[in-house]
Amino acid sequence: MEKRFKRQLGGFTLIELLVVVLIIGILSAIALPQYEKAVEKSRAAEAIVTLKALRDAQTACFLERSYGDPACMQGDNDDNNLFDYVDLNIGDQTQMCDYGATAGPANKNFEYWLDGQYIMAVRRPCDKYTLETTAYQSNYEDQSVNNITCSNNDTKDWCKILGL
Repeated sequence: MEKRFKRQLGGFTLIELLVVVLIIGILSAIALPQYEKAVEKSRAAEAIVTLKALRDAQTACFLERSYGDPACMQGDNDDNNLFDYVDLNIGDQTQMCDYGATAGPANKNFEYWLDGQYIMAVRRPCDKYTLETTAYQSNYEDQSVNNITCSNNDTKDWCKILGL
């Protein structure tokens, strides 16, 4: 005689569920930091494109007007500066984090401002890292002429992560 065993159809055992949760946790722990880096790289790429556009606009302004014209830099007032000269939709005028000066436009990720020859993008919230460029040659060797340089202000070395 053949005995038939009654088979119970049902759910998963507790051990099986714990193993699945553990695997998902391990995958998340590996993937989330990589995702954070990828998102930050895309934000920095956006700022770099904007900095290059501002740098090119500053160079064109110097050629059109004259070298050192305040309208090609931050200027003496908010109505006469590079941000008014160039038609870039960056964001609204804002107060800079710790610099005490009126900055240029800002969006939720970066604040843009000019300090003489320097064009900067400061990563929000206040000073995670700073991207900087200049549009013309000077006597200073540490100037970032036609390059984008990065200075890190956070405990995490964003400049190294971004490859700058």
